Amino acid sequence: MKNNSSTTNQTNIRFEIVSKLLIPQGTLLAISVLWMLIFPNDCVIKYFKLNLQVLLIGLGAGIALAFAGYGFYFFAKRTKLFYEAVELFEQNLSPIIKRLGVLDIILLSCVSGSIEEIFFRGLIFKKVGIIISSIAFGLLHLPKPRFWIYALWATGSGAILALLFFWSDSIWTSIIAHVTNNLIGMILLKNLKQN
Repeated sequence: MKNNSSTTNQTNIRFEIVSKLLIPQGTLLAISVLWMLIFPNDCVIKYFKLNLQVLLIGLGAGIALAFAGYGFYFFAKRTKLFYEAVELFEQNLSPIIKRLGVLDIILLSCVSGSIEEIFFRGLIFKKVGIIISSIAFGLLHLPKPRFWIYALWATGSGAILALLFFWSDSIWTSIIAHVTNNLIGMILLKNLKQN
């Protein structure tokens, strides 16, 4: 009986975490759909072009971004520079991700990577350019002012994702890169051991 209660409690916690993490994505999706309904010329469907090159570039860029982020974490931990990033990963993000299951991580990676790319690269980038769209993306990733270095990292990542989209003329490139980065990043956070 106690084990069943524990499983139910764990499921409820996972559902609560996933729901809270999906709220901003639902908001971005609603804004994106309304934007495309009001301004049909901005519809991003024309950028959904997939081929082997797009797939491979997206996967390669996503893997590179994820491991660059992990490298930055170790640099910050070892040098004590930007230690706020270590605190964010170890004390804030990792404990949350550790409570999620594999399917939760896949769902969150796919949803956030797809919706954020449609909004920030497909819509915002096309209207205001790389600088403003990347800063807006970085600000979305600013949980608290003291974690400004994480938002700065996200701003740089947003610029790279915008360049991938621009060079390939396919939103799939940045979506695949973003989803891959998120997936690897969450798996690394789930397995992160604090020292």
